Amino acid sequence: MEVYEFEGKTVEEAVEKACAELKTERENLEIEVISEGSSGILGIVGVKKAKIRVTLKDQTKRAIKLAKDVLEKFLSYFPMPAKLQIEDEQGITRFNIIGDGSGILIGKQGQTLNELEHIFQKMVQKQWGGLLPVKIVLDAEGYRKRRIESLKETAQRLAAKAKKLGRTVSTAPLPPAERRVIHITLQQDSGIKTRSSGEGELKRVNIIPTRASQ
Repeated sequence: MEVYEFEGKTVEEAVEKACAELKTERENLEIEVISEGSSGILGIVGVKKAKIRVTLKDQTKRAIKLAKDVLEKFLSYFPMPAKLQIEDEQGITRFNIIGDGSGILIGKQGQTLNELEHIFQKMVQKQWGGLLPVKIVLDAEGYRKRRIESLKETAQRLAAKAKKLGRTVSTAPLPPAERRVIHITLQQDSGIKTRSSGEGELKRVNIIPTRASQ
């Protein structure tokens, strides 16, 4: 959890500065007074500023609520009824859009969804004012979950093929997140190693057997 320090003529002024800079209300702050401050003698000699240390309460909950508000407003511009399912998985918050027209949001091989997710994340980060305390993922009709399972199956199938043939086999061109799924799925397999190759959108994963066929 991030810790911030603020100064002011009084503790109250330091708290007001904290609320303004962190864009939150006082009740959302854990406040530790480091120094009460002093007006000194006649306000001239020995003046000492008040100093506080603060942390934000429930940062993750606030970030998720902000993301939900941003996404709901974003979806209001689309001419289709939709509802959100919010799922938490190992530090990742997944916003799954459910609706009759949500397939339009996915696009060919998830390209439209990837672009929308990029825009969505940028919008949330801008309003948050920095790095989010939680990773957010945009999905539609559970497409990403199904795609990840499909990629894992593909990785295992290609790994078996590479070991059987004793030569390198490659995936189709994949975006970075999907290449990462292939690498992670096969990282514990001592019989193969993986390496990305190519440039830009043409990058693919090479699956290389550690033992060539005899």
